Amino acid sequence: MTRPAFFFALLAFLTLPAMAGDSPVNYIAEMTGMVCAGCKDHVTASFTKLEGVSKVQIVPGDKPGTQKVTVTSSSPALTKEQAVAALGSSASTYVVHAWKKSEQPAN
Repeated sequence: MTRPAFFFALLAFLTLPAMAGDSPVNYIAEMTGMVCAGCKDHVTASFTKLEGVSKVQIVPGDKPGTQKVTVTSSSPALTKEQAVAALGSSASTYVVHAWKKSEQPAN
């Protein structure tokens, strides 16, 4: 195999998953318990460890004391249970009240 052919084959192999339709998915969580920047950092770091997560965004929620967390992942099936497990021993402090897959495409 020639060098150009090898590199073309390697490039095709590496881009195959992207071409297969593995588009990012947003998950929206409603949470309580985050009262400071350190809390936000802890939740962000925990959720970043979930499968395929590339981005975590936390903004104030609709109700007082709640936060809206948007998690962007290549995984098509992250669950609330996985999110709670990712929080570890802090799961009793940072409570995930709702977790749903967003119908809006990820940016």
